[in-house]
Amino acid sequence: MINLDETVLGNSLVLKRSPYRRQPKAFESLTKLSAQHGQKHKKQVCKFEEGQDVLARWSDGLFYLGTIKKINKFRQSCFILFEDRSKSWVLWKDIQTGVIDSGEMVCTICQEEYSDAPNEIVICDKCGQGYHQLCHTPKIDSSLIDTDEKWLCRQCVFATTTKRGGALKKGPNAKALQVMKQCLPYNVEDLEWDIGHKTNTQQCYCYCGGPGDWYLKMLQCCKCKQWFHEACVQCLQKPMLFGDRFYTFICSVCNSGPEYLKRLSLRWVDIAHLCLYNLSVIHKKKYFDSELELITYINDNWDILHPGELADTPKAERYEHILNALNENKTMFMSGKEIKKKKHLFGLRIRVPPVPPNAAVNLEKEEESTSHEFKIKGRKSSKLIPNVVLAFAGVLLIRQQICRQPVTSEGAPDQPQPPPWRI
Repeated sequence: MINLDETVLGNSLVLKRSPYRRQPKAFESLTKLSAQHGQKHKKQVCKFEEGQDVLARWSDGLFYLGTIKKINKFRQSCFILFEDRSKSWVLWKDIQTGVIDSGEMVCTICQEEYSDAPNEIVICDKCGQGYHQLCHTPKIDSSLIDTDEKWLCRQCVFATTTKRGGALKKGPNAKALQVMKQCLPYNVEDLEWDIGHKTNTQQCYCYCGGPGDWYLKMLQCCKCKQWFHEACVQCLQKPMLFGDRFYTFICSVCNSGPEYLKRLSLRWVDIAHLCLYNLSVIHKKKYFDSELELITYINDNWDILHPGELADTPKAERYEHILNALNENKTMFMSGKEIKKKKHLFGLRIRVPPVPPNAAVNLEKEEESTSHEFKIKGRKSSKLIPNVVLAFAGVLLIRQQICRQPVTSEGAPDQPQPPPWRI
């Protein structure tokens, strides 16, 4: 019997945390802890079923509601149908389930039932799932067990604080997030990276350990070189643009505290490149009218661009600078007249984000040729559905709807968008 105090409010179940104590089946089970503590790691057990509703973390660091259609035990992944009818394979590590009433409480990490000091199972007040003190990252302090203080697991802290434009900065959950970000749920040194240090084979990024796409909205730490989701960082004052790497960023782990962020200076050619790239990601086409589309997008997103020394440039003078940058950098930009179209049409010869001129990137800089160009596919549009509160896993979770929304004048979606792109 799980040692829980339950209060029923309508159809909702509010769980009050208390430790779950159970004697270990055998002594050797005490050694089956998570790998980040330097002990033997138990092979991950499949806890999923076809037709099961789950929350899947996408490459933007956020969770989306979906239904499992297939399970691949060899690759440890599930084929999930999302609410916008899009489908994708998602690794087990990026899937969160609700509480399964099996009559036995087990640790979500190691799947063991034993619960004995100093490694008891502690129940999350939000999702109702259990974690051994030593399995959870960071470790759960024993002083929490005998108090009435509310405790949320790492997954729930991220689920309740991360959002587009940057994570929450104020409130108790925001403070809890800052504590969680002091350590990672994986070993950075174990990740296998490509030559440019942009992708790893484990699909493990950020504080959350979820998947990610460096060419969308992510920041790279100039010390550890890991990539971090816009949604998970707390240092942003305004939303990011897609592929914007013009920052010097130090993560909370490397900075041993709050993140460090400094905007790098932009040239007119950088602004033209960055905005053409964003337009291509948003509208999924190559050429844009420099007079009607490009300069309009630049003016609408002028504050988000943080143009630095160029910030005071009058709006009436910006187009001339942009047009000069487009015409003077023919190896970077392609004019419409080259393909017998209007001369005011421009596009990127290679659809990649601009490379910032800072030393941190130059150390790892590689020549980005056509082999690095992205073929970005969109998802089907769906009807505008407002956010709703969903009863999931016996607790109330704020569901972020998976539906495509129009982009505002500031470049940020009015409502949460679906998992956006594919390479």
